[in-house]
Amino acid sequence: MPRDRKGGSAKEPGRKRGKSLERRVAEQERELTGRMAEKRRLRRAAKDVYSAIGYDLLYEDGIAQVEEGLFSQTLAFDDISYQSAREESQRAIFSGWCQLFDYFGAESCVQLTVVNRPIPAEEIGTKRFFPTDDPSTARYAAEYNRILNDKLREGVSNLVRDRYLTFAVGAPSLEAAVPKLARMRGDAEQTLAKMRSSSRALSGTERVEALNALLRPGMPSMFSWEAVGARSGLTTKDFVCPTSLDFKPEGSPSCFKSGDTWCQVLVLGRFGSELSDRCIADIIDLPVPLAISIHVQALDKSKAVAFVKKRIAWMDKEIIDEQMSAVKKGYDFQILPSELKYSKEEAEDLLDHLQNKNQRLYVYTGLVYTYAATRDELDDQVMQIVSTARRNSIEADALDYRQREGLNSVLPLGHNHVEVSRMMTTAQVAIQMPFATQELSHEGGGYYGQNKQSSNLVLCNRKKLASPMGFVAGKPGSGKSFSVKREIENTILAYPDDEIIVLDPAGEYAPVVEANGGECIRFAPDADTHLNPFDLADVAHQSRSSQMAFKIDAFLALSSATMAEGDQGLPEADKSIISRCVEEAYREAAGEGRVPLLGDFHRILKAQPEREGRDIALRYERYVTGALAFFNHPSNVTFERRITNVDFKDLSENMRAFGIIAVLECVRNRMYRNFERGVTTWLYIDEVQSLFGHPSIIQYFSRFWAEGRKFNLVATGITQNSVYMLDHEEARNMVLNSDFILLHKQSPLDRRAWADLLDMSSQEADYIDESIQVGEGLLIAGGARVPIKDRFPRGPLYDLFNTKPDEIAARKREEEFRRRARGRAGEEGEP
Repeated sequence: MPRDRKGGSAKEPGRKRGKSLERRVAEQERELTGRMAEKRRLRRAAKDVYSAIGYDLLYEDGIAQVEEGLFSQTLAFDDISYQSAREESQRAIFSGWCQLFDYFGAESCVQLTVVNRPIPAEEIGTKRFFPTDDPSTARYAAEYNRILNDKLREGVSNLVRDRYLTFAVGAPSLEAAVPKLARMRGDAEQTLAKMRSSSRALSGTERVEALNALLRPGMPSMFSWEAVGARSGLTTKDFVCPTSLDFKPEGSPSCFKSGDTWCQVLVLGRFGSELSDRCIADIIDLPVPLAISIHVQALDKSKAVAFVKKRIAWMDKEIIDEQMSAVKKGYDFQILPSELKYSKEEAEDLLDHLQNKNQRLYVYTGLVYTYAATRDELDDQVMQIVSTARRNSIEADALDYRQREGLNSVLPLGHNHVEVSRMMTTAQVAIQMPFATQELSHEGGGYYGQNKQSSNLVLCNRKKLASPMGFVAGKPGSGKSFSVKREIENTILAYPDDEIIVLDPAGEYAPVVEANGGECIRFAPDADTHLNPFDLADVAHQSRSSQMAFKIDAFLALSSATMAEGDQGLPEADKSIISRCVEEAYREAAGEGRVPLLGDFHRILKAQPEREGRDIALRYERYVTGALAFFNHPSNVTFERRITNVDFKDLSENMRAFGIIAVLECVRNRMYRNFERGVTTWLYIDEVQSLFGHPSIIQYFSRFWAEGRKFNLVATGITQNSVYMLDHEEARNMVLNSDFILLHKQSPLDRRAWADLLDMSSQEADYIDESIQVGEGLLIAGGARVPIKDRFPRGPLYDLFNTKPDEIAARKREEEFRRRARGRAGEEGEP
C-alpha cells in the first residue's frame, strides 16, 4: 500500500468519501434537530396564541410546513369491520397494519389520530335530512325529517368519528418535500386499500377544518382561501387560533382552557405486558369528545439492535453485581430480583424479534385529548378515559405543566412535542387498532336504521359505493319489504330527478308509489296493458349489431321462461333457430316501417323447416293468442312517470318470469335514455330468485346486472329464498360483485349460505339469526358491516311502508268505519 509523506498508509479515496458522506449526513441531522428543538423551545415560551400553535405554513394542496425543514401531509381513512370480523380476517388486517408502519423509515415521523367530534347541538333536532321543496312530497319529507331528528337524539354519543394518518419528512424546501410525501401517500393508500379501507389526502381546507375542530371545540370553521394572502395579511393560523389559551386555569397545571372550553391532554405512560386489539378501541368507543394521537418513529435496524444489546449488557452487569453481593453475604447467588430477571428475559426476547422475526423498534408516544364546557364535566370525562385505559392494562397519566406541548402533539401535524416516550416493536404498535364500533354515515345518505350497538343513525349513499348494485334478503315477516319501501322513499326524497321502477310480483308496493305521485302498471288477463318485448324506442341511437346481440339474449331468456323442463338449458339448435327468427322479425317489420310484435316472431317460428322451430312456436302460442296476449301488442307502457310500479300479482308463477324479463327489456331501454340525460335509474326486483331457474335466464340477467353498473343503474334484488338463489354460481358472483347487501332474519340454512359466501364471523352471523327482532339485521355497504335495528314510529310513513296483513286490515276497517260515520253525519245534517 502506498505511503503518504509522513510515512502513514494513504486511505482509499472511496472510503474517505464514504466517511465524509456519513459525517455530512450526521451533521445535517444534528443541524436539523437543533433547529427543530430551538423552534419547539420558542413555541413553549410563546406569549401569544398565534406563535404557540405548532406549525408555520399550510398550503392549499394540504401540505404543511410544520417547522423549518419539516413538512407533513394527512390522509383520512375509512373505518372497517375489524372488531366483528373472523379471526383470519383480523390476522390479515393486523398484518397489513404492521406493513403500514414498517413502510415508514427512520427518516420520517408517523402520527395516527382518531377524533370523536360531537354533532353541533343546534343540529340535533333541527337537521334537514330531506328537502321539503316539492309540494307533492313535502308532507312525507317533513314527517321523515321529524322522525330522524327524534332518532338522532337517541344516539349514545352523537359523535362523528374521523381517522387520520399523518406523515412528516425532513426536506430543505417544499419542492424537495413534495415527491417524498407523494411517494409515502401512494404507498400508504395502497396498503390501506388492501385492508378495504379507502383513503384520501386532505386538502388544505380540510386540514384547517381538522385543526379548528381541536383548537376551537364546538366553533364552526369560517376559513376560505380567498381571505388569505398578502393583501389581507391573514394566514391559515388566524382562522384556527382560539381567542385565548390559558395553560394554568385556576392554578391547575394538568389542564388548560381554549376560549371558554376546558381541555386536558393525558399521556399513555405505562403498558401491561399483553395488549389486546381493543386497548385503544375501547377508549375510542367512549361517548365523549376526544382525540387519540399516537406518534411513532422507527429506529434504524442496526441502531435498534445496538440499543437492545447495550441494555442487555447493562442488565448483565447488574446481574453480576447482584451475584457478587449475594456471595459476599452468603446468599444463593442464583436467586435474582424478579424484576431484573424478567427484564433480562424481555430484552432477550426483543432482540430475537428484531434479529429473527422481522420486527422493528419504534419510539412511541400515546396521547388522549378531551374537552368539556365545565371543569366538572372535564373531570368526569377524564375519569372515564383513565378507568377504560386501566381495564386494558394502560396507565393514562396527567401531563402536568406540559399541556401546551400535549396540545401541539395531538394536532394532526406529524410532529411530537412531548418528550415522554417508550420503545415498542411493530406488533406492539400495530395491536393498537384504531377500528372501534363501526359507524356508517354517508353525506347525503338515506336512512337504513340505527346502529344496534351505538343507536347512532345508519346513513348510506349507494351512489358512493364502487358498485351500487345490491340485494335485500330475509324471511317473511322479518322487515324486508318495509326496508325496501323505506329505501324507495329515501330515494324519492333525496334525489328528485332520479327514476324508480319496481317489479312487484306480490302487488305490495303500490301504496308507496301512488302516494308519491307514481304510476302503477298492472299486467293481468283483464288489464288493458300491453308491452312489446321487441320495442327499441329508447335505444335507437345504438348500433344495430349491439341492439340485436342483447335482443337475442333477451329472447333466449324469454324462450327459457316458457319451458317447464327446469334447469336443463336450451339446446344449441333451439338457440340458433331463435336467433335467426328474431333477426328475421326485425327485417320484415323494418321493410314495413314498423316494430315487430310477438305474433310476427311466432309466425316466423312456425314457418321454419326444423321441427324444433314448431316446438318453440307452440310454447309461445299462449302469449300470442287468448287471455295472455298482452305481450303481443304495441307498447302502451311508457315509464314516463318518475316512479313506476309494475304489478304481476295476477299472473301465474311460471308467467311471472316471462313478464319480468319482458319488463327488464323496457327498463334497459329506459336506462340508456336516462344515462344520456344524466339521470340515475333505480330498479327493484322482488322475488328475484325466480330469475335463477334456467341457464339462459341467468345468463341474460347476469349480463343485464353487469351492464347496468356502467349506465347509472342502481338495481336491487329482493328475496326470501336465499339458498335457492345462492345455489347458482352466477348469483353468487353477482352478490360478490355488489357492494350493498341488507340481510334481515334468516332461516338456519339461509344464514349458513350467507355466512359462507360473505366470510362472516360468528358474531356477524348472530346479527341475522332467528332470534333477532323485526327490522334488525346486518347492512354490508362496501367495506362497512353494521348491525342495524329499526323501531319506526307509527304515522303516515309507517302506513306506507307497513306490510303486516293484520295491521293493514285493521287500518282499512278503521278507514271504512270513519267513512261510514261521515256518511251518517251527512245524512243527519240534511233537512
